[in-house]
Amino acid sequence: MIASNSYYNLYRAELYHYDIENPSSAKGENKGKHPERQNIVTIKRFLTNRRDEMFFTSIDMLTSVKHRNIVTLLGLCVEDLEMILITENFCNGYLEDYLININNRHILTWEKRLKICIDIAHALKYLHYEVEDPKKITNRDICSYTIGLDENWGAKIVEFGNSVLLNEIRSIHLNIVAKKCYIDPQVGRKGNITRKSDVYSLGVVLFEILSGTVAYDPIYFNEGLANHARTSFHAGTLDDMIDPKIKDDIGENSFILNRGPNKNSLKTFIKIALDCVEKTTKQRPTIEVVVKELEKALYFQENNDHKISLEKIKHATQNFHNDHYIGGGGFGRVYKGNLQDGDESKIVAVKRLDPRHGQGEQQFLSELQILLEYKHENIIGLVGYCDEEDEKIIVYEYASGGSLDKYLNNDSLSWEKRLYICIEVARALDFLHGGEGEQAKVVHRDIKTANILLSHDGKAKLADFGLSLISTITHETDVVVDNVCGTPGYLDPLYRESKFLTIESDIYSFGVVLFEMLYGRSTFAIHKHEGRYLPDFIKSKFEEGKLDEVVFEQIKERIVQQSLTTFQKIAYQCLQHERENRPTTKTVLAKLMKSLKFQNPKSLKLQHNIIEEAIFEYASLLHS
Repeated sequence: MIASNSYYNLYRAELYHYDIENPSSAKGENKGKHPERQNIVTIKRFLTNRRDEMFFTSIDMLTSVKHRNIVTLLGLCVEDLEMILITENFCNGYLEDYLININNRHILTWEKRLKICIDIAHALKYLHYEVEDPKKITNRDICSYTIGLDENWGAKIVEFGNSVLLNEIRSIHLNIVAKKCYIDPQVGRKGNITRKSDVYSLGVVLFEILSGTVAYDPIYFNEGLANHARTSFHAGTLDDMIDPKIKDDIGENSFILNRGPNKNSLKTFIKIALDCVEKTTKQRPTIEVVVKELEKALYFQENNDHKISLEKIKHATQNFHNDHYIGGGGFGRVYKGNLQDGDESKIVAVKRLDPRHGQGEQQFLSELQILLEYKHENIIGLVGYCDEEDEKIIVYEYASGGSLDKYLNNDSLSWEKRLYICIEVARALDFLHGGEGEQAKVVHRDIKTANILLSHDGKAKLADFGLSLISTITHETDVVVDNVCGTPGYLDPLYRESKFLTIESDIYSFGVVLFEMLYGRSTFAIHKHEGRYLPDFIKSKFEEGKLDEVVFEQIKERIVQQSLTTFQKIAYQCLQHERENRPTTKTVLAKLMKSLKFQNPKSLKLQHNIIEEAIFEYASLLHS
């Protein structure tokens, strides 16, 4: 069961021996091209309350309409007092699901939200004016829970049990059936249904999309979402209604990732939404005007100057030539590119999604959202992105020093330089875990030396946010996660066992990184020779009192004892099994600074020059 109300229950099911493309001919085995996907359907089982009326109305309507933004009726069953409709399945659920669940809302980028609105507006335009039958249709039930999202995030109207036929002149007196917060106030006063009643309901959905909340949220109990929007607009406080997931990106300088609206897109959208929810029918636009204005808002958004075209990226990487390949991971391959911007050029890193490696659109969007919203000198910078022709690409600033894992066993990276790098990563984590203003806390979920990059000016940059999780700052930061994510050897064992994720899971992984920096060996190298990963190896050495054996021999003699002791103590605390025994990032940062002070009281002033020199030296060796 996926939904239930007083009229029907909804189920998602797999029908074996059922050909969705040709239901009447399906016998024996599946005939679809992709039977494992095609046979998933939605089953609507009508209950006793008004079931006959809604059941047969749905059949009448759905057999007389055909549009890409209207649900497809696949079959029906009238047997043993049961009345059941079989319709297409919506693998991405319903619009309401994303407005209720704050952890999923970031999936709906601003561009996707606009396209959903446009899809529903096109469906209504078809029902109001384009149905072949001379009597046109008004839906009467437009709301977030009757809008399904297919595998390509296309939106479709799914409910027609309350629909009626209208000619071009008269309106019909009918009982109110939809939830009150979506109903045209003219219907409430006069009981008359017109095309403009659907326009009003769509306007409410537009404000749901903009605010990221459902119209029946208790905060709108007294006045309703539409009235609240009108009041806020006239009071100049409408900005306060905008979904925090997109609010920070508003303005003329809004950056890439069309999740956040640019100025013209937002202005156009709000104006047409306000017009739709005008109190009187005459003041509202026709659905044709709504479609035009929504498409204009999308045009403004898609023509954002910060978006990078696929053609431009191909030119920068010579069509992803192997000579430009510099690495890869769960997301896909990474290329070095020379991006042209007018007469200027810029060296960039281009990460190209390859779904075969295990990550997909959700990871793509998660990483873009975080890199857009969480800007810090020790987090890799975002240059742009591309989402064209099934290609999903992220373009970053180029970190010429490469990843930190390449430097672990090189003595040119002195203890002092290692401390600087650890401090900068701790600063990035403290920024992510702390949250600022309305920003939520971020759990990286994949802290490791391979995801720490070194730039040309000596800064450490935390990268690869595809697995990261954003947690709202207004709720508990503990999040139950069904599928554990991370890299073996760095992964918090408590998270792996309980599937319960907190920011302390990042602390554990960072503890592994700290010991890799101290020992000069990666957790994988230790696993290869010892049969266990670094945390278990370190714990056994601590229990045996053999702390000197986990220090990189080539730099051991140059480490001040107080610096070493302070570092070892805080690093070991990070690896504690119980999360309440692990330190916060602020504590880790303070202890690392203290360790550096013991090593060289004057060294903080020399930070970037020293690291830059070391990176340049080792990068030259790698090149030669």
